[in-house]
Amino acid sequence: MMKIILHPARNGVIKKVVDDNYGGGNESFSAVDVYEQSINSKDDREYIKRFFYDICEDLGLDIGNKFNKDVLKIETIWGTHYEPTQKEVDLKIKELEAELNLLKEWKTL
Repeated sequence: MMKIILHPARNGVIKKVVDDNYGGGNESFSAVDVYEQSINSKDDREYIKRFFYDICEDLGLDIGNKFNKDVLKIETIWGTHYEPTQKEVDLKIKELEAELNLLKEWKTL
């Protein structure tokens, strides 16, 4: 039986996966991962997204891949009262234009 044990930490979460029937051969396996906020990360919520993706994988949930129509996407967005900087607005416009161009390309296929 596989167990996922979560422990809160001061700056994140500790996840331990214990499987007492690893590979169907009654072998034991355990892995410990620490999800903490990295000072060097450009996205301060990256560790949270990685945590949720890893939990889905541990549970065997099918979240899709780049070839599927439906894919679970965990992302961060601006809050409703957040006022972005001009640089952030320009970047968002660039990303949306790229997505729009891709849709237009698919439409012509």
